Amino acid sequence: MKSLPRAWRVPATGFSFLVFGCGALVLGLVLGAWLFIRRPAPDSRVRLVRSAIRSMCKVYIGMLKGMGLLTYHYEGFDTLQSNGKLIVANHPTLLDAVFLMALIPNAAFIVKAAMANHPFTGGIARLAGYIPNNEDGIDLLENAVNALQRGDALVIFPAGTRTTGRGVKFKRGAANIAVASRCPIVPLRIRCQPATLGKNDKWYHVPPRKPHFEFYVLPEFAVQDVIDSNRPTGVQARHLNQYLETCLEPDELPGNSSAGA
Repeated sequence: MKSLPRAWRVPATGFSFLVFGCGALVLGLVLGAWLFIRRPAPDSRVRLVRSAIRSMCKVYIGMLKGMGLLTYHYEGFDTLQSNGKLIVANHPTLLDAVFLMALIPNAAFIVKAAMANHPFTGGIARLAGYIPNNEDGIDLLENAVNALQRGDALVIFPAGTRTTGRGVKFKRGAANIAVASRCPIVPLRIRCQPATLGKNDKWYHVPPRKPHFEFYVLPEFAVQDVIDSNRPTGVQARHLNQYLETCLEPDELPGNSSAGA
């Protein structure tokens, strides 16, 4: 379907939310039962769950596109080598994490506590080894560094919530993790026009035309490439955080805006 009229996109959007919630619940229950019976090794279990989540998200995004609810464009993911790297992204819409779950293999996410505790998504999030952001700061940092050392791709939205526009201030969680782990950092810039499913948007507040999502993998860099590693760790984290804020400004995106398949 090329596009649905706005009046039809409202119930279609509601239907898509229902499908996602029920799909996450069913997937969590089925995988939980299967893992309880088979009892694979912990690393194999987590990889299997993340692979299942990735497949589900791919199907879900394909459904949204097929229903005429959105279009998208990806750039740089075909060459992305994400193992053991911190992937840092801006966060304009509710669907950002769903896209990244579909695009990045074996990704661990730092997720909101609401997602980790939600009756529909909490089970699958725990099985996948996602890290809730309500953990004690020291525990969160330790779990994040351990995930990177295991070779996971660790995805974090440093703003901590959905944001739009320029001049967004990031929390220092991502910078603290990068300074502690000395892992490579991959910035990932996201854009959505027209804006939809932002922080204060209700699901039925659909834009006048279907939104177009753009995802750009920016050049990887090392912490020591952009800050003075001889400074105290707190200063390093502050300077790195400022660098990330500038790097992930949402405007002036590279490439074109053609729709992805």
